[in-house]
Amino acid sequence: MADLIRGRVYTVPPGAPFLATLAKAILAGDLPAPGGEPPGPIELADITLLLPGRGVTGPLQAAFAKASGGTALLLPRIKPIADTTTELDVLTSAEDLAASAATGGKRVIGPLERQLVLTALVFRWARQTGQRTTPAQAAHLAKELALLMDMLETHGLTADALQNVVPEDLSEHWKETLEFLKIITQLWPQHLDATQQISPVEHRHRILRAEIARLAHSSGAAPVVMAGVTALDPVAAELAQAVLAHPHGALVLPGLDQTCDEATWQAIVPKHPEHPQFGMAKLLAGLGLTRADVRELSPEPETATQKARACFASEAMRPAETTEHWHGFVTTSRSAAMQSALEAVQLVEAGTAEEEAEAIALMLREAAETRGCTAALVTPDRALARRVSVRLRAWDLKVPVSAGTPFTQTPSGTFLDLVIDAVAHEFAPKAVTDLMKHPMFRAGLPEQEVRAGARALELAVFRQPYFGEGIEGLKLALDRARASGKRQHAAISRLSLAEWEAAEALVSALEAAFRPLTKLFQSDETHALVELVRGHTNAAQQLTPAEGLWFGPAGEWGSKFFAKLMDEDLAAPLVAAEDYPDFYRALVAEKSLRVDGPQHPRLSIWDPFEARLQQPDLVILAGLNESTWPAGAEPGPWLSRPMRAALGLPAPEERIGAAAHDFASLLHAKRVVLTRAAKVEGAPTVPSRWLLRLEALRHGLGMPAAPEPWSVWAKQRNVVRRSGRVAGPPMPCPPVDLRPRTLSVTAVEKWFANPYALYAERILRLQRLPQLGLEPNQALRGEIVHEALGKFARAYPDALPDDIRGALLDLAKVALEELTGSPRVAAFWAPRLERFAQWFAETEPERRKGIARVHAEIDGKTVLSVPGEPFTLTARADRIDTRISDAGPSLIITDYKSGAAINSLASKAEQGFAPQLPLEAAIAIAGGFAGVSGGNTPPRVERLRYISAAGGEPPGQELIVKIPDVAEAARKLRKGLEAMVAQFDDPATPYAAVRRPKYSYDYDDYVHLARVAEWAGEDGEEG
Repeated sequence: MADLIRGRVYTVPPGAPFLATLAKAILAGDLPAPGGEPPGPIELADITLLLPGRGVTGPLQAAFAKASGGTALLLPRIKPIADTTTELDVLTSAEDLAASAATGGKRVIGPLERQLVLTALVFRWARQTGQRTTPAQAAHLAKELALLMDMLETHGLTADALQNVVPEDLSEHWKETLEFLKIITQLWPQHLDATQQISPVEHRHRILRAEIARLAHSSGAAPVVMAGVTALDPVAAELAQAVLAHPHGALVLPGLDQTCDEATWQAIVPKHPEHPQFGMAKLLAGLGLTRADVRELSPEPETATQKARACFASEAMRPAETTEHWHGFVTTSRSAAMQSALEAVQLVEAGTAEEEAEAIALMLREAAETRGCTAALVTPDRALARRVSVRLRAWDLKVPVSAGTPFTQTPSGTFLDLVIDAVAHEFAPKAVTDLMKHPMFRAGLPEQEVRAGARALELAVFRQPYFGEGIEGLKLALDRARASGKRQHAAISRLSLAEWEAAEALVSALEAAFRPLTKLFQSDETHALVELVRGHTNAAQQLTPAEGLWFGPAGEWGSKFFAKLMDEDLAAPLVAAEDYPDFYRALVAEKSLRVDGPQHPRLSIWDPFEARLQQPDLVILAGLNESTWPAGAEPGPWLSRPMRAALGLPAPEERIGAAAHDFASLLHAKRVVLTRAAKVEGAPTVPSRWLLRLEALRHGLGMPAAPEPWSVWAKQRNVVRRSGRVAGPPMPCPPVDLRPRTLSVTAVEKWFANPYALYAERILRLQRLPQLGLEPNQALRGEIVHEALGKFARAYPDALPDDIRGALLDLAKVALEELTGSPRVAAFWAPRLERFAQWFAETEPERRKGIARVHAEIDGKTVLSVPGEPFTLTARADRIDTRISDAGPSLIITDYKSGAAINSLASKAEQGFAPQLPLEAAIAIAGGFAGVSGGNTPPRVERLRYISAAGGEPPGQELIVKIPDVAEAARKLRKGLEAMVAQFDDPATPYAAVRRPKYSYDYDDYVHLARVAEWAGEDGEEG
């Protein structure tokens, strides 16, 4: 056989463009035999080209067009031989399908159907063994089982071979694994026999064997060329032998290393499957050939620079046990040609994956702006590839990722995911808001009405403490928000009637669309997959415009995918509704769609397999970190290394060898840039072994990589250039007539602490939106406590009830119901309220001694003496106790706090940094609280007091503010406030953003607007 095929095997040297060289050789008549007659434009169609995959078909057609000088041609018959992952994706001409049918005529099981059947079989196994497996977990196991079956079939093994691979002394773990693998050794073959189907690999093998038979019986002059292959599975290797046995057959290998020494070459097989030449060395050995039997196919002789680059790449990738030869290489290879070869290989080490993507985008942009320059990013990291593609789009450079866009990231895919997410999370605020904000969302309503309703729903319901569950909870929360006279946010009070009605219409539309799916989720039973899929798609269709969901390539793919899932004859497992979202996502997780339409003619983003036979002017090899490129050499979840060896399966390192060949073949472009990120998602990374080898050898040659600007420029994108002048705090001076003339005592405290915050709130009328899906928080609990204590004081102003604790708890429960309407929240907070109620019942009688009346939630005001327009100070006191004596009425002013930190608050009040209670005292002394004094005599403020209702440990606390003379403190504070009002009545006085000691700025809603980080020190104080 070797004598027969010797002279029929060729290689395109590493420095030459493979596809262009192949096209020129065929047009020149050098293939399949050298010195042949050039084929005519019509005779070219008689040639059959067997290529590794479909990805190079388009570039090869372009290479023929360029090599022919634009002459009209009938191209050769191009057939891929290695695509096994998609249904009917190999040799799919009518002739081939007929040949396949002639070998059995069974139906090929599709990838989706196979995954569902295997998932159902995993479920059956789980039930029989009593193990709990979710549908999503079963789907992932089914995927791994399918990969195992494909691997076994590809290498000529049946699943029965697994029965004899586990020795008796092996661990129980492997024995249990073998029991699980009965799914593919017994149950799967039974299913294929019962349904008269064959696997995708078996279908491919039948087609390849039909091609082998055709070549064996073909004695005509139609040439056949197998090109671009590196490693072949057994059936493909048989095809290679049939090609070479054909009278006009030839094999063209890409980048066979002709420079490494013979001892190294002989060591590659079988010792070093991780070597880039392992696949071709194994193939040649199987054909009985040596490297000397391989002819070089190159239209032009290699330059000295190309030869130097080839030698460097070969040395850098040599087996680890032979790296002592580097010393000799270093001493003999310092030359101008090597210097020139290495100057065109650049290294870019970015700090993060984002910076790496930015640097790559900058390089591609430069290539786009260079006339005639072609460039490609090559990486197995799809996240990095997509990030670069998006960055280029900002410059109007359309360079899609060749691997395609995940369906889940298309408009249709994201909408379908949001639909199922909403029902899975029981229509939680974030899930519903995300759904409503999707561009496809219409719900059968005009777009303007949808936007108005979504805004009202978000403000009135989802940005308030939300306790609802399901659509009913959403409807109830909306009704409560609309009926409530109390508005927690200014934006809610500005909602129009039309917006409220739009929100109600929106909720009704959601209820109608989700009703069938919601019923399934409310059931505890399992359902047929078709029921859940139908409910899912029907809900999505009702919420989008007509045909909008299934529009475009993604919509068309989605419609076919869901139609397949709703096939009544499809063998799918029964699924509980709560498990459906994860199961659906497992099914679509790795589905990608190629983007059609115009794209940049000279820029590309490829995966390594697609790039291996192409050579643009600039190649950027990115993501060069261990576990990314190359990926790990794990043996898989089912078979250990000894088991794989016993079965005759290839070592996991052969995958690294194939990746190494892709990497090494791309090192020969005119200009090469190697990139990596030191950190990915915050975690440190390890440089790729290939990168370390290249850099070690380069340093040994004394030719380290020159400094590159790309990583520096990438960092500069997010750097804010500061001028020499340091920005100061904002100091707005609004007109006097816009400045407030009425302030509450709490607003005055904000005014003292930070005038800019008062300016933003009262003059600009800016109010921060609450967090989306706000959980019940301390503020709401404080409101409930205030409401309960206020109602208690109003119900018992003069005398306490017999059961103080019971009366307060009854009022607290009413407040809980009114403010939350949530039994769950009530149950969570009830223990704290009970502890506080007990403490209150024990201490309140002492507080009531000598008190004539208790006033709760009482409004007061006083007009300050200022030169300009009247200025009114207002307050709403939590509690004022009135004591009547011969000396006249005296008051005790109390402020309730739901937190426990009242000691520091009292200390600040004593020092004048918490002016609320002293200012309330000033209003009381001025008679501003109507009906409190009990007569015409001006009241005296006896004391100021805080009461903590934390309900923790301690459950309650009473603290008197230690001010010796409350009246004097109130007078001084009033005078200071009047002076401040007079000062701010001056148009030149700014509402400055400040940071003053002793004041807390933890809840400053305007810190970003005031640009505090630009002018304040690291400690938050003014610099």
